[in-house]
This record gives sequence, structure tokens and C-alpha cells, in this order.
Amino acid sequence: MKGASSSQNPEGSSELYAFLTESLDDEHEVAVLRGVLAGARDVDAKVLCIAGGNVDDVNPGRRAWNFGFDVAGAENVRGVLVMSSAIGNVLGPEALATWLDRYDGLPTACVGVRVPGRPSLEVDNAGGIRALVLHLTREHGARQIGFVRGPEGSTEAEIRLTAYRDAMREEGLEVDERWIASGDYTKASGARAVHEIFDERKVQLALLDALVCANDFMALGAIEELGRRGVHVPEDLAVVGFDDVDSARTAHPALTTVRQPSAELGREGMRRLVAAASKKPESGTSALSTELVVRRSCGCLPADAGIATQASLLPGRGVETSFVQRRQIILAEVVRASQGRFGAAGPGWEVRLIDALVGELRSGEPGGFLRALEHCLRRLELARGDVSAVQDVLSALRRQSLPCVATDTIARQRLEQALHDARVVAAAFASQLDATRVRESVERFRRFERRARAAMLARPEELSNVAAEELPALGIEACVVATFTRPDETGGPLRLLFGFGRSGARGRSETLSLRGLAVHPLLERASRTLIVLPVTLETKPLGVAVVSVTNVDGTMLEDLRDFLATVLAVSTLPKAPGPA
Repeated sequence: MKGASSSQNPEGSSELYAFLTESLDDEHEVAVLRGVLAGARDVDAKVLCIAGGNVDDVNPGRRAWNFGFDVAGAENVRGVLVMSSAIGNVLGPEALATWLDRYDGLPTACVGVRVPGRPSLEVDNAGGIRALVLHLTREHGARQIGFVRGPEGSTEAEIRLTAYRDAMREEGLEVDERWIASGDYTKASGARAVHEIFDERKVQLALLDALVCANDFMALGAIEELGRRGVHVPEDLAVVGFDDVDSARTAHPALTTVRQPSAELGREGMRRLVAAASKKPESGTSALSTELVVRRSCGCLPADAGIATQASLLPGRGVETSFVQRRQIILAEVVRASQGRFGAAGPGWEVRLIDALVGELRSGEPGGFLRALEHCLRRLELARGDVSAVQDVLSALRRQSLPCVATDTIARQRLEQALHDARVVAAAFASQLDATRVRESVERFRRFERRARAAMLARPEELSNVAAEELPALGIEACVVATFTRPDETGGPLRLLFGFGRSGARGRSETLSLRGLAVHPLLERASRTLIVLPVTLETKPLGVAVVSVTNVDGTMLEDLRDFLATVLAVSTLPKAPGPA
């Protein structure tokens, strides 16, 4: 790796690769980043994630972050992975390919949207939208289906819009242009789309059966706006999305959507980048498949409803024998439903759950399955793991277990009761845990803000100590924060304002280059994940923060970026003269 010695990373041999994305307040982008990090662990590499906005974004505030992409270069990284579906929405693939020439000499790869001349990996956007439209028409009899599209100029958005039109044509249905509204992938634009269709264009609600949204956030925004108008989803209007972000499964109603393989996209993209850096031939598919996820917002009952009435056991086969025969299928589906989020529950967690459930069905003694689930949840809590997939795990377990009890009324009643009790307990546990974690995080962040403001106004040299004492509790184990010495020159020198390292070192004022930030000594022996946050005040570039994180909390990091804008703005103010 150019420009950095092996002592500048924890394992010595680890190489640094850049990942360019728009921001960290989008759940899909964060999920892709987590996949990138998993891919980096596979090859003993580190990741420099730059949240630099959409290149040439129409929003001037986010466009002002673009200078952050210049932190990466041949001096500090070995290759560049680009989330082309995020940072290239305005430019388009051809112009983005030209923009990437700034990394000339470095291998690059793209995920999300195919970019000419670069190794690229995308998802089957068209197949996902087609599956949504066909589900609405064939399962629910929908004939008049509206569409909320993504931003103008986005290749991904155009593919999804074209797929909607093609699927409607395939079903022999006409598309009324009044049913198609514009959006920008945000919740607010989903709400605006409802206003556009029903208020501006005067489409009568009774004449529209469903609304397909090009991403989940727009769907969730549309549902919220419909609720404010007294319109019930799905009873009055079905609404579906695309991506399957975490918010989709916890929404009311739970959102029917298309699951993007976000983590796999990041992991496979990282693998291909490393292969390109090693000059290995490209291999594998160029598109990952998507999956229809049916929940309540389209009008369906829970995905596993009705299975028991359709299933039947072979003559003479008992419940336990049926479970033995289906055991590997049940195990595989339960693990798949966990989406890799139950690792902290310990090896064999899925075996313990299934054995406890079968034992409860056999004995008729209630509580065994619930105790096994609570044990898993407590282990996840202690390890600060992710419990968001627990309801999906229980749904998968019910779906795969119902055929085993289909002809045994008593066993089926026991199964339904056990899983019902588990759902109630899991929901309460997850809600309480989320509330506790949010409250703890907010309290810790506010304490850091209070102390940082006090230091900034009285003793700026204490900022490094404040950061070192407060930020590790928020998952930040090291950081450097620097401000431009000449604010109008984002390529010019920076002055280190504050920082700290794992070794106990504190930052002191010094002059740095933009590309020197990522390999600063304070970040030695830090985690494999470095996050670059370009800091601006409205449209004015102020400086850059590089933080080493032990876990990616996108909301907290974006809050930190906002707060640092105040810190850096104050640091550039003229000093008041001292007493005469």
C-alpha cells in the first residue's frame, strides 16, 4: 500500500480500501456498508468509508460534502469500491465513469448500478418490481396500480419505472400517467407523491387499487400521509415498497416489499475489488437476485397464514417423526430468516429453539420454548446484538413447523400458543431494548455535546480529552478532526483541531493534507472501519472528521457530523482580544 507503513493498521498486513457512499442515514446504504466490512474481514483488509453525498447533488448542502471523496487516493488506499446507485444518481453511469478517472491508477469496482468500463455488480431491479406488480394483480385482483418513482436521471430509478410499465403491460393493464408521481427516495417525497396524485391531479382514491413505491422510505412516507388523511392501508389502498430495510418489518402495517441482498451486494463487491487489485480475472454473476417479501401492507395475512390448512402428513407419521424428517429444512429456514444477526446468541441457537419447541409439543408442559427464546434474547442483549430479526425467525419457524402438526389438532394448538406467547414476549423485549439503547445513546451524545461546547468556549485544547473520555461509549475508539486553514480551498492544508487514539495519545495542533488524515498516527491500531465525514455549514466546507468505529450507527454518525459543524465553525471565528 502506497504512502502508509504496515505499522499503520492493527494487523500489519491489512490493506486499506475506500468505499464511497452518499450518507449514513439511509438503512440500505448502511446495510451495504456492513456487507463491505464483512468482505473486508474475509480478506484481512480495512475499509475507509467516505460519506460524501451524491456527486453534483441538486441539494446544495449535500453536494458540499463532495470534497470528502478526495480523502482517498493512491497515497492511502489500494482500491476504491463505489456505491454507484447512491453517489451517481444525478450524474448517470457514463458521467460517473468519467468522474472516477480521478482515481486513475487505482482499481475501482461499482455496486448498485453498472458503470461502463468498471467491474460492476447490481441487483435484479426489474425482476423485483415485476414480482410486486404481479403479486398485486394475481393475488389481490388489483387493476389500477400507481407508482412512485425514484429521482430523475437515476439509472436505477429508470429501470424500476420501466419494469412497472412492462409488468402492467404483461398483465394487459393500462397505465394512467396521472398515477405516476416523482420522488427522491426519502419519506418526505413519498408523502408529497400522495399529495401530487390525489390533490394536484385529482385522482379519486376509489379508482386506485394499489401504490408501488420504488423504495421503502417513499412507501413508508406514503403510508404515513395516507394515515393522516384517514385512509387505511391496506383496506382502502395497498402500498408496497422496495429494499426491505429494517423499518419495513416494524412499520404499521408491516410493509410488503422486495428484499435487496444489501449485505451480499457489499460483500461480493468488496471481493471483486480485492480481486481487481490483485489482477485476478473477474468471476461470478453481474446481478444478484431479489426476493418478494409479503407482509400486511398489500392486503395479505401474515406470510405463513393458511399453510396449516393446506399441509398434510403422510399416513401413519406422527408429529415427532415429521419434525425429524423436516428438521434440516426447518433449521436452514430459521437461520436464513435471522439474516446473520443472531451470532451473538451463541453457536447452535437454532437447534436449541427447535428442540425446545418439539419438547413442549411432546410434553404439553408450556414454557420450555419461551425459556429457550428468552435465553437467546438475553445473550443478544448482553452482546449488544441485533434482535430486529426475531419476528422473522418466529415466522419462519411457524411456517416450517405447521406441516408437522397439520393433522394433530392438539399439537397444532400447542404450537400456535407457544409461538403466540413467544411473539408477545419478543416484541416487548425488542421494544424495551430499543428504547433503552436509544435513550442511552442520546444521553451519552448529549453529555459529549455539553462537555465539548464548554471546552470549545473556555479551553479548546481540552477537546481531545473530552472526545477521548466520551466518544468510546458511542462506539468511536479513535478520531481525528481537522479544519481547513483556507476555507475556500478544500484541496488545501488542514489544521488538526482535536483527536485521540487507542493508545491514549491526544491530538495536538499540526498541519495536515487531506489524504494524510486517513493514515494519521492517532488511527494506528484502530478498528478495521474508518468513517470519513466531510463537515460543512450549509454549503460552506469547514473540515473533515475521520473516526474509527467498532459498530456502524449511521444515525449517531450523522448527528456527530452536524454537531462538528458547530465546533468547526466556532473554531474559525476570530479570537477575542485579551484584557489590556
